[in-house]
Amino acid sequence: MDDRLSFATMLVKSNDLFFASADMGLALYRDGMPITGDVTEMVYLWDAGTEVNEVPGFGPNQPINQTELTIPVDEMGHVMMVDDGFHYPAVNRFLKVTVGVE
Repeated sequence: MDDRLSFATMLVKSNDLFFASADMGLALYRDGMPITGDVTEMVYLWDAGTEVNEVPGFGPNQPINQTELTIPVDEMGHVMMVDDGFHYPAVNRFLKVTVGVE
């Protein structure tokens, strides 16, 4: 079986960062057996490449800090894992992803 789970959820205290699995999604089966339990280690922090990143949690163009709709600086980038020089806690400090079989 090649069933996979894909999802994305934004890190609100950022400009355009989001949590998601690798680009092919989370494999739900290994050697024909369903994967169960905590799969958080297979979730990464990605940069959508649409806005220049600001200091996490403090940038004036981040959704949580905007007082009015502003147009941030376009990063003209590509989706990639975050590599902007800022420090972010481990993914498991933000969320936990589990899968199971009913």
